[in-house]
Parts: sequence; structure tokens; C-alpha cells
Amino acid sequence: MAARRTTVDRVTGGVPARAGRAREWSRMLRDPLLPGVEVLHAHFLRYRYAPHWHDAVCVALVGRGAAAFDCARQQYLAPAGSAFVIPAYEIHTGEPAAPDGLGYDVLYITPDRMAGLLEDAPARLGSPAPADVVHRRTAVAGPLAGFHRAMTTPAPPLEREHALLAGVVAVAREFSGVSRPAVASPEHRAVQRALDYLHAHPTAAITLRELADVAGLSMYRLARTFRAEVGMPPYGYQLQLRVAEAKRLLATGRSISRTALECGFYDQAHLTYQFKRYVGVTPGAYRRGS
Repeated sequence: MAARRTTVDRVTGGVPARAGRAREWSRMLRDPLLPGVEVLHAHFLRYRYAPHWHDAVCVALVGRGAAAFDCARQQYLAPAGSAFVIPAYEIHTGEPAAPDGLGYDVLYITPDRMAGLLEDAPARLGSPAPADVVHRRTAVAGPLAGFHRAMTTPAPPLEREHALLAGVVAVAREFSGVSRPAVASPEHRAVQRALDYLHAHPTAAITLRELADVAGLSMYRLARTFRAEVGMPPYGYQLQLRVAEAKRLLATGRSISRTALECGFYDQAHLTYQFKRYVGVTPGAYRRGS
């Protein structure tokens, strides 16, 4: 029996635009038999991601146009035919960088899921060197394309998971490494205490004074040190945690309005605005894919 595939189509509704038509679209795919895995297929013309991170490794295959993004304080350009890998919890941006926009397929896979697939495999993943973030001539294109095709057809579970394994192994062989610890670990112990506190209270109304007391720094020092080491201010980091929690609740079928309140957003409109900035699809579209 074929695995059930759940699909989230374009942000603006309907089906993905055909090649040559200047329309933005995005869809997210999830398979309940592939835990720890999400897939984004998109063609963006003007859409730009706000600085953000994922709790999963991001493996992108650029099929059209080009992508420009900042990652680990460096700038990258990924043209058509290239692949790029961003570690989990690495803050980055993203936007089209060609006249015809950016068409790409993205695999998001949690570090634990990736480690499980690579158990006993000769390839091992560590932190990537800057030169290994983007590969313009890549051998991973075939295996990754095979996995994305399997996600868009009623493939049996065994076929789909084998395609996922082939893609992950190809990435592990070619890239120097893509894994990161489950929580970012800045050297500054005060910042780490602040991070731990934010992860423990993602939806709470935390004040800067409260967070500074936990860290053992002044508010001014914490704000400066946190941003320098993490790459975004404390409120931005907590917002990311709230979006991640919203994804978890929406995937279970929770209503958007209830999710917004439970995750600390002002209202449904506030959740929708922030969710689209960081995820690339609206909460309604993401929820329909659960």
C-alpha cells in the first residue's frame, strides 16, 4: 500500500506555477511515515526570508535562477544546478538572486534522523567549512532529485525511505559535514544560560531584566553579547522558538487562532505574519499538510 503523502500547495492557493510563468508559489510536503523530515518546493520572485534558523539540517537543490543568502556571517550565491547545506540552528537569510527568481527544492531533516540514517555508514558529518556550504558542481543532484520525485508521487514507504537514505548518504559523502548540537552553544557561559532559559520558556513573557538576571549580566551587556555570539537579539531568538512551537501544534491539527494564543503571539494575524517570514508558507498552508 502506498504511503500517505500530505501536501501544502502554494502560499497564494492553487497549484505550482508552470515553468515560464512569473508567479511565486511554495508548498510543503510531509509524510507521517518519515518523522523528522519536511520538504519545501518553491519558486520565489520577491520573497525574502528574515534572518532565522531551523531545528533541522537544510539541504537545498537549486533548479532555476539563483539563491543568495548570508550564513555564519558570510555571503553565498547558489546558482541553478548547485546544492547548498546549512546546519541546524545556524542563523541565515535567503532570497532570489536572478531575474527569473529562485526555484528550489529543500529537504529539512533533523540531526537525530540524519544520524539514524547514517548509522554504520562510512560517511560521517561534522561542522561544514565555509567553502563547503555551496557546491556548484555536485553529485548530490541526482539522489536528491530522486527523493523529491518520490515525495510528489504515491510511492510505497520502502521506496520513499530508500530515496531519502540515498540523498542523505550522497550529501554526507560530498559535504564536509552538516550536523550541529541540538541547541546552539556559544562560548560565553552567560549567553548559554540565557539560551537555556529561553528554550525552557519559549512562550513566556520574559523581560530583558529577567533574562539578564539569569545570565548574570547587565541588560546592556547581555543584549550586546547575545547578539554578537548568537547572531540575533534575545527577542528574535524567542520569536523563532515560538514559531517552532507553532509548527509543532499546527502539525497536530491545532487551530491557528488557538496556536497563536498558546505560543505567545498577539493574535492570529501576528502569527501569520511571523510564520510566513520564517517558514516560507502561511500557518494555514502548513496546517493543511499535517
